[in-house]
Amino acid sequence: MAVPKQARASSNSAVKNGKEIVEQIRSMESQIAESKTNLNNLAPLLQFCQHDNPKVIHAAIHALFRVFSPMVSEGELRVSKKATEGDSKAAVAMWLRENYKKFTKRLCELLDSTEPGLQIPALKILLDLVKLESADLSRQEYNFANALYLKTVESLLYSTNMSEPLMQEFSQKFVGFYDDLRFYFLKNAAFVINVALGQHPTKNQKAIGKVSQEKLAVLLDNSFGILESLNSMPTDAKELDEFWAGSPDTGASKKSNSGEMSQFSDSEDEDMEEAGAASNKSTGKGPLLSLHSHRRAFSDCWIAVLKLPFTQTMYKKTLLIIHKRIIPHLPRPVVLMDFLTDSYNSGGAISLLALKGLFVLITEHNLDYPDFFQKLYLLFDHNLMHAKYRARFFSQVDIFLSSPLLPATLVAAFIKRMARLSLSSPPASIVITVPFIYNLLKRHPTCMQLIHGSANQTNDCYDHSERDPMKCNAFNSSLWELQTLQNHFAPNVATLAKIFNEQFTKPSYNLEDFLDHTYSSMFRNELTKKRRGEAAVALEAPTGW
Repeated sequence: MAVPKQARASSNSAVKNGKEIVEQIRSMESQIAESKTNLNNLAPLLQFCQHDNPKVIHAAIHALFRVFSPMVSEGELRVSKKATEGDSKAAVAMWLRENYKKFTKRLCELLDSTEPGLQIPALKILLDLVKLESADLSRQEYNFANALYLKTVESLLYSTNMSEPLMQEFSQKFVGFYDDLRFYFLKNAAFVINVALGQHPTKNQKAIGKVSQEKLAVLLDNSFGILESLNSMPTDAKELDEFWAGSPDTGASKKSNSGEMSQFSDSEDEDMEEAGAASNKSTGKGPLLSLHSHRRAFSDCWIAVLKLPFTQTMYKKTLLIIHKRIIPHLPRPVVLMDFLTDSYNSGGAISLLALKGLFVLITEHNLDYPDFFQKLYLLFDHNLMHAKYRARFFSQVDIFLSSPLLPATLVAAFIKRMARLSLSSPPASIVITVPFIYNLLKRHPTCMQLIHGSANQTNDCYDHSERDPMKCNAFNSSLWELQTLQNHFAPNVATLAKIFNEQFTKPSYNLEDFLDHTYSSMFRNELTKKRRGEAAVALEAPTGW
């Protein structure tokens, strides 16, 4: 259908007006650059940042950045503490600072825009301003302009329109590359989350209180999304060599000018101002060049994130990466003990995924968990045989039961429980449990009596309902279930189960060869299997037609 002439005319007019405004913005910018007498142009430029046309906003924020950049670099926003009330130069600086705050506030608002084409430029400008402010603050001693960076991080974490391009831009090109941006992001994210939970000891804590559940959910999604993509945590102090705001001064300390950093702070946000000032006063060259400080910031940030109300999906995502991406970078990994034990005790898929992280704490960090094997034993149920993560689970259990020092009674309980469950499991699960049982018998020869027991046994003494593996009486039972599996309808299962009729001279199975089997893969294998000769038929094909 053709577009009405009136609509086309309106659209063309909007485009024309947009171009005219962009030209007007450039003209105002040029006038300011030519003479300081044209500083009043800042007011309309700030208004254009609120325009409906994204192209106008884009032009306005870049123009203002080019206007304010030299002012920040040359210290024109700085007000001397000795300035008198009638000092015109100080009055101009104060006015410029107020406009600068409005500009940075608008940039932070644009991080919640629905237009990635505005989000990313706003982020880049904010970070460029952080660099310029840091350079101005570091004229005497290294300082990081964390007051502005804290507001940037807070705006990102609360953004309800966190687009994938914005997430990738911030996490990979900035936080994932520059050590100072990563360090202060971790500290600021922890601060923002703790304030949201009402757990930060600030003057206005009672007034702040806890934010809504909806905002906490946004906070969790955004903070986890950035942390999940953070794969550049240093493992050695020598790796701390990339800094966005310049390398920390390693020379002798001079008098700090951090007392004037409030020139860039927003006085109506007292808590954020205090946090930014505290960071600049206490985080000079030392923390940024200290591996322990980076690990501590990483730990504090993750602990704060784990306090947020987790969903089942977020639990699973965290547990999938906790043993490789989180625990190795914590100065005290045992701080995750409560989170992992609660996850392990929750049951279902969460317990399966918590297993690896908990085992790392037990074996590498001396965590005492006396009921570990009892909980592990109870995880073997009918739901496990249908679980999405069963392959991951079995590969981990294989490690847990690998020690030859485990009691034979305990190992026998696991063998018997797997054998019993295999009677009602899908073929794809049985082809995992049968090789697993074979490997356990090879590894623990004392349990061979489960196969070569007395032939006069008429009743199975194993108590499947007993929750304690040491009391289920599995060691005095027999693996009659494996004999039953030799008549299974699936030929792969029946053939595999017959291995127990032979001498135990075959090497242990590589479980990796069996973990990825499904109904579909087994069916495809049967279809593509090469047959020896013709298939047997019940009736001969008719002839003579």
